[in-house]
Amino acid sequence: MGAGIAGLACARRLAASGLQVQLIEAESSVGGRVRTDEMNGFRLDRGFQVLLTGYPEAQAVLDYQALDLCAFRPGAMVFHGGRFHRFADPFREPARALRFAIDPILPLQDKLLVARLRRDVMRFDPFTDNAEFDESARDFLRNRGFSSAILDRFFSPFFGGVFLERNLSTSSRWFRWLFRLFATGNAVVPRLGMQAIPQQMADALPAGMLQCGQRVERLERKATAGKGPDAWIVHLDSGQAIAARRLVLATPEPVSRKLLATVRPPGVAPARIWNRTTTFYYAASHSPLNEPVLALNGEGPTAGPVNHLAVMSQASAAYAPAGAHLICANIVGAAPETDESMHTLEQETRNHLRRWFGNAVHQWQVLAGYPIQYALPMTSVLPVVSAAPTDSGIVLCGDHLTSPSIQGALVSGRLAAERILAVERS
Repeated sequence: MGAGIAGLACARRLAASGLQVQLIEAESSVGGRVRTDEMNGFRLDRGFQVLLTGYPEAQAVLDYQALDLCAFRPGAMVFHGGRFHRFADPFREPARALRFAIDPILPLQDKLLVARLRRDVMRFDPFTDNAEFDESARDFLRNRGFSSAILDRFFSPFFGGVFLERNLSTSSRWFRWLFRLFATGNAVVPRLGMQAIPQQMADALPAGMLQCGQRVERLERKATAGKGPDAWIVHLDSGQAIAARRLVLATPEPVSRKLLATVRPPGVAPARIWNRTTTFYYAASHSPLNEPVLALNGEGPTAGPVNHLAVMSQASAAYAPAGAHLICANIVGAAPETDESMHTLEQETRNHLRRWFGNAVHQWQVLAGYPIQYALPMTSVLPVVSAAPTDSGIVLCGDHLTSPSIQGALVSGRLAAERILAVERS
């Protein structure tokens, strides 16, 4: 149940092994949190998202060439002290890096430490090395001698946009691996939007396997009087009941908790902390940036709500109609629940961006705002997961069980399928 990235990965693997599978999705299309809406020729991803080409599970599962991937430039533009500073990767953009080397925004020692960090993470595997020890990314960076300047002006906004929390409380092991992937691969989007990823996976499923627009109301365990393992009845809101021998829950964690409460013994399941975000999309006749690069708030939350900005149409022209640009502004840590609060946040966002790009920002047309309460699971300790967990006899699946990413969702889907296959073969 659930046709997000994890559920699709599980279903594809089970179907490829010859099992009869029914994949049920409550929404009208696949993707879960990885969705794209089309509006007047614009493609609006539901929250700013990218795929890292270095994800090994994605390399194994996805057809990168068919997705027609479009890359963002390495590094970032950091707004601090009234202007933008180009943070360039000296290993990939040596010409730009020379100018950055003399930019006084950071101490020279920090720039040298970044080169040392890059060298060290190349030899690090977060799923095997130092598995018994973890600390926050902030503590890790401080312990390596990085100054508050680079923490506040680069690491917090850049990786805060990845983790969706600016305190860098996320696992240092996850941080180190992602740093390596950013240093050696690309951050990309499919030409037609992020939903092209789950859609590619869904298109490979056998006909009739996927049912969209079907919401699961409750689960029922059906005892078999000692003749074998219990069977299940899945009750849909349409009134349909589906019998199943095995169940995999690949739904958002709040939905999973609700469904599991109908079959597990009484008790309160622990609630996971989820990081929040809000994304505003604007249409403009001119791009405020002349390249596909992230613009970061290097002045901290007191300067305004925007953590980072990207012009999606600079990465892929298909994100906007001819003659227009699509601007994506992202807020970390907030997901307003009322229209009034969203309106207030949008005005604060626009005022913040006016300090970056001038009065032209007032001419931008707001297209949509996406407040996402359950954006990414908080991962203060990166789990080393070798098998999919179960609850009340149901296999659980999702990136909140592995790592908060497309990589984690794909891994979780594979592990869930492997657990089902192991039982079926025993």
